[in-house]
Parts: sequence; C-alpha cells; structure tokens
Amino acid sequence: MRRFVLRALAVIAALVTIAVIGTYLSMRRSLPMVDGTTSVTGISAPIDIVRDADAIPHIFAATKADALFGLGYAHAQDRLWQMEFQRRIGFGRLCEIFGAAALPQDRFLRTVGFGRAARAAWENTPEWARQQVYAYVSGVNAFLATHHGTGLPLEFSLLRFEPEAWSGPDVLVWVKMMAWDLSSNYTLELLRQDLIRTVGAERMAALMPPYATAGLSIVPSRPGGSSESGESGGPNDQRSYLTHPTYPTHPALISALSQGVPAVSALLLGGGTTEALGSNNWVVDGTRTASGKPLLANDPHLGTHVPSTWYLAHMSAPDFDVIGATLPGTPAVALGRNRSIAWGATNVAADVEDLYRERVDATGKEVEFRGAQVPIATILEPILVRGAEAVQLQVRVTRHGPLVSDAINATNASPNIPGGAPRPAPLEPLAFRWTALDPDDSTMAAFLQLNEARNWSQFTEALRSFIVPSQNFVYADVEGHIGYYAPGRIPIRASGDGSRPSEGWSGEAEWTGWVPFEELPHLYDPPTHQIVTANNRPAPKDYRYHLGLEWPEPYRAQRITDLLQGAAKLTPDDFARMQADTVSLHAKTLLPLLLAHVQPQSTPDRQAVELLRQWNADAMPGSAAEAIFEAWFFDLVPTIVGDELEPLVMNTYRSRFSFITRFLVQTLTDPKAAAWCDDVKSPRVETCNDAVTLALSHGVADLTKRLGSDIARWRWDAVHPAVFPHSGLDAVAAMRPLLSRAVPNGGDWSTVNVGPIEVDHPFEQHTVSGYREIIDLSPANDSRFLIDVGQSGHPMSPHYDDFLPDWRVVKHRKMRMERADIERGAIGRLRLTPQN
Repeated sequence: MRRFVLRALAVIAALVTIAVIGTYLSMRRSLPMVDGTTSVTGISAPIDIVRDADAIPHIFAATKADALFGLGYAHAQDRLWQMEFQRRIGFGRLCEIFGAAALPQDRFLRTVGFGRAARAAWENTPEWARQQVYAYVSGVNAFLATHHGTGLPLEFSLLRFEPEAWSGPDVLVWVKMMAWDLSSNYTLELLRQDLIRTVGAERMAALMPPYATAGLSIVPSRPGGSSESGESGGPNDQRSYLTHPTYPTHPALISALSQGVPAVSALLLGGGTTEALGSNNWVVDGTRTASGKPLLANDPHLGTHVPSTWYLAHMSAPDFDVIGATLPGTPAVALGRNRSIAWGATNVAADVEDLYRERVDATGKEVEFRGAQVPIATILEPILVRGAEAVQLQVRVTRHGPLVSDAINATNASPNIPGGAPRPAPLEPLAFRWTALDPDDSTMAAFLQLNEARNWSQFTEALRSFIVPSQNFVYADVEGHIGYYAPGRIPIRASGDGSRPSEGWSGEAEWTGWVPFEELPHLYDPPTHQIVTANNRPAPKDYRYHLGLEWPEPYRAQRITDLLQGAAKLTPDDFARMQADTVSLHAKTLLPLLLAHVQPQSTPDRQAVELLRQWNADAMPGSAAEAIFEAWFFDLVPTIVGDELEPLVMNTYRSRFSFITRFLVQTLTDPKAAAWCDDVKSPRVETCNDAVTLALSHGVADLTKRLGSDIARWRWDAVHPAVFPHSGLDAVAAMRPLLSRAVPNGGDWSTVNVGPIEVDHPFEQHTVSGYREIIDLSPANDSRFLIDVGQSGHPMSPHYDDFLPDWRVVKHRKMRMERADIERGAIGRLRLTPQN
C-alpha cells in the first residue's frame, strides 16, 4: 500500500511538473520576436526596430508613414492586451469578455458616449491626419495578422478571445478616455451640492475654500494689476450657491462607478476621488544652465497600473525624428522632443464639464427649455454580454448632453450593490456637457503636428487644434527660446461659473463660445528666464476669463520655484535631484499649527510629538515623523467634521487634501471657525485642542497596529507602498502575485516627487509620476527619461517590471537619438520588410 501511495504521489508530481512546464512554455510563446526579419504588407521600404540596452524601441524608416507603422507594430508586440483593454473601456464593450459583472461600467460608458464621440471625431479628422493614423493602425494589424492563439499575450488565453482589427476610431477613443481622466471637475460640482444639502451654503464654503487670490500663478500679473493674457471683470466672476431640495449626488456617482472591473472603476473615478492627478514641469533658458542652452523637465502624475500608462519610443525618418513617451494605442509622442524642440505638459484643471439639471416630462421623452417642451433624442446602444442575453440600452440625450443620471440610477437600483453598502437615493435628471463629446475634437491631429514642429510658431500653430484635456505645455528649442501655452477649448458661460449643476431649463447657463486661443494663458522668453507649472492657477485672479476653480494648493509649484530661485549653471543632474525632492510644504504649513494645539496624554503620543518637533518636513521613505504626520492628518477631518457629515459625503470629502488643508488652517487660526471642533453629538463642548489631540491619538494607535510599538523604528515606506495593479486581472487573487506589483515609497501629495495616499486603502499610493523626462537642448543632448514599471506588458519578459527599482529612486535612462549609441548594447534588431 505504501509503495502504491508513493507511486501515485510521484505520478501526480510529474503531472503537476508537466503542467507547470507546459504553462511556462505556452506563456513564453507569446513573447515578441525582437531579432530577425519578418515580412509585412503596408510599408514602402524596410523598417528597422532596434531595441536598445533598456528595451526602448528605435524605429528607423524611409518615411514618416513607415515610422508610424513601425510604432504600431512595436506597441502591439509589447502592449497588445493593454491596447485591447483600453479599447474595450472606451467603447463600453467589457461585458463581451468579462460577462455581466461589467454591465454597470458598459452602461455608463455607452451613456456618456465615448465611442460615439470617437467615431464622430474620426469623421471630422483631416485627411492628412487620417492617413497618419491609418499608417499606425496598419502596423498594429500587421502584427495581429500573424499572431493567434498562444501567440497572443496571456490575458487573451485566459479570457478565451482574440482581438479584432484596429481602426481610426480605436485610436481616438483612448484619447477621449485620457481626457476623462484629467477632466473631473464634474465630481466637485456634485460634492458642493451635497455639502450644501448637508451643512448649508456658508459652511460648504468653509469646507471648500477657493484658491487664494494671491496664490502662485503660472502667468504673473503685469505691474498695475492686469494679467498678461486678459483683463479683469466679466459675469463669470460671480458665484451663487442656491439651496434646493435634492438627493446626495456624489455618493450615488461613486457607488455606480465603483461596480464592475476594479481597473475600470479606477479609471472612471480617476481624478474624481483623488487629489494628485496632475503633474510637474519646468523649463529654464540658457542663461541659467551650465551648457548655455535650455533645460526642460516634466513628470505627469496619473493612476497606477501594470503595464504602465506610458511606453518609451523613438521614431526616425528623413525630416522626422522624435522621441519620448507614447500612449499605447496612439500614433504620436505625447511628451518628449525632436531635433529642434522639446515639450512637456501638466493638467490645467480647466472647467470644461458641466452638469445640467433637467425637467423631464412624465413621458420621459421631452425636456423643458426656456418655457418650451423639446424632444429628447434617444440612441439605442446594444450591449453584448458574455454568457447572457444582450442588453438593449436606451441612451437619452438632451441639448446639453447625455442623461448620465439614467446610467447611475440604473446601476444603483440593481440588487448587486457590493459589500452591503447603503443604496444611494435616485438622482434627479442630470445631463452632461463636455468638450470631448463635440464632433470636431482635433486633439489627435494636434499631437501629430506637434511632433513635427521646429519652432515656437509651428508649436503654437499645432496647439490651436488641441481641444481637450487642456494642458500647460512648456516649450524649449535648440535656438535658446522657452515658452508656455495652455491650449484647449474652454467654454464661456452666459452666467455662473460651473461650480454646481445648473438649471438646464432656464437657458441661463448655456455655453456661448470659447476663450479665444490668442487670449489663453501663455508666455514666451519671460524675463525671469524660467517657467514653472504644477497644476497651480494658470493666470492671476484678474484674468478676464473663467478657467476653473479646482486648483490644488501650489506647494509643488512653490517648491520647484524655490529650488530654482537664484540657481545658475543648472545641469540635468540638478533637475534629477529636483524630481526626487520629497520636502513637504504641506507639512511645513500645517504641522506648526497642530503642534500649537496638541496636548498629548500617553507616552506614545508624547514620543510622536517629540519626533515631529525635530522633523525637517522631508517625507523621505525612512522617516518615522512623516508616517506620524500623515496618520495624524488623515484622521483630522473625520475627527473635526465627521459628526456633521454623513458617511458617504465624508468619504468623498476626505480625499480633497487641498480643500481640507485650507479648511484646517482657517479652523485652527480663526477663533470664529473653532466651532467646527466641537462634537455636536456629545454633551460637552470640545475645543480644537481636544480634536487635534484625539486625531493624533487615533493616528498613533493605527500606526502601532501596523508597525509595532517601537516608534523610533517606524518608516513611512513600511506603510506607504506604491501599488501597481494589473489592468483587468488584479481582482483575481491567484493571478495577483504574477501580474501586479508594489514597491515601498516616500513623498506625499504635496511633494515634487509625489506620493499621495489613497483614502480607501490607507496609506497606499495609487497615483505616481509615471513618466519622467529631463531634456537637454544643448548639442551634448544629456537627455534622460523613465517610466514607472517596464516597457513590456508580458509577465514573462525581463522588461515587465525592470524599471521599478530605478523609478523608486528617480534614476533615469538615457534618451538615445544617435544610431551608433542605440546599437551599442542593443538587445534586439528586428527588420520589417515589404511583402512581395
């Protein structure tokens, strides 16, 4: 019997070994061919794709069209699953591969109409741009034509489907989704409305103080008070917060968008639930550098996932040579340089979204507008569902846009609210107006032009076509010039400022036009010899037009400005140190006020306070003081206002760190505001000293559970990992060790090397500097760049996550443009030849 059992175990072990080897070999078969020659259709001459020592592809072609073809082929080789997943998000086709679990997300995506907008924009794309996009998708399709089954990435095998051919709208739809990620002021409209309903207009204004009138602006005021890009005055300076009966709106949105595939929820919620979706960039001219030529730096901050949002690439053809960060699924370098110019971008946070409250009649087919009944357009959107019947979605669209409340209410009315969460009340009819839904969105064409610009004139001409999301572009060229422009289609409203949902029936808050391109904020060769943008206000308070309201506290912009102040002979190494900087101006602002109010009672609390008194406000990974400060700050809002805000509203407000910081500074310095510190649910009257002390005690207790009782051994990075979930399959626990990644990290939401915490997952970091570039416009071209995870989307590739250790310590890779340098140490040389 014993011998039989041993034999059986040996057989089982052998079968398991064979299965593991088979799975391993199968996964290896999907790795791309990076050496050799392959023939393809659709090119005019051979294309060389040389992968340098860092696995960055350099595409050498005879024409620009062939170079774009090569980029499409390389994207498909390394990031095909990512491209497919993104495409399905954009068109709301997730149910086809994930089943009914993704229905809430498909319903919302189809209702907003990202896919409809992409198809409409494609029809309006100029022919020259369509030809360039077609060259790119031809490269993608050439790869698809010869790769099937186990030759496709692992995710296709697991989900048992193959991708369809690519088309022009597939490219444009991901541009729309990126715009969504960076255009989230609609969520703050809803938050303001909920706070007014809960505590009234006056107290809402205290909880959400505006950006300071004298706050740091990108474009300064001229002497005498007027800005360089406009003049003061105009109806859009007025604000009104009218109270009316309504239901909590923001929690309903959060509840609806949180259901389904987690990676999709993270994208749809995006900037609607976090503070640090933004970026840093800065540029100095040659009077401030060691080389005598400009230096430019940029690091955009976006949500984390594997693979990275970005993909490093270089395209080279006669009269066309561009390198930098690309977005898989799109045919241009979004951020980078060519032989003549360099550019970087940060988010303007322009208010280009409005919600309109609509009066829909009893039939649901008409809506009131200026006293008349107007028909509602209805669009049928069939949603195919894997393993179930198709859903016939009826999308209603008013003159202001789709009724997104229909999708939100339908999801929240379903019996599948996760985790026993409370069911939000139905929303009143809300229509969504957004510049990205306009059919003449030419943003993709703008990027294609930008890649070929050779001077400031051509650069700004390209930006005229840039629609959404409005970005702060900084510029430098080899001739020594620097500049800044904030392009984008920014609406002019008949009245109001778009801070809350407007009355759609009155016609008083209609969009009447756009801010003229010539009057958008811009600078060229400023006398300061430097330009800094970090999502701070683009123009001073007296600027003529209303751009928005939702700019974060300018801590990052101020820190960069301080580091540049008086500096000369700057080098790329200096810029790298600035990108790695973790000094927290947030802590420098708030901590003195907290220490003035705290009255620690326990030994651990006194030890924590003593550490904080000695701290230099550097949020470095090994700092115990930073961990204590973050835990303290995290608990201040629920301690001070949690008694007056219902949990759903509290959870939404808690992630708005800039508003919270302004509110706390006011509360802790103004005796009239100190009433907030009293817990209205208790019989005694608490002071701000009590509230601050209690929050510290809660924070220290939380850290003790996580890190143990020896406070001196605490480290910020021990509780603050940067988490990179796999796009699409992170929710499968068994797959997470293979596909997802995390690394300990430093920084906070206010530091240049950004490190915000995720409110729903304390103290994890889910927003990062996913791409960093430092561009040297001197002949030496000591330019560098890096992305956060790795170039490859294949978990079996050594380049799946090999950038992570260097990303954590801000160690860049060389931005190679010369072929001899590229060939030196190259790990792959693939030639695509025209098929006879």
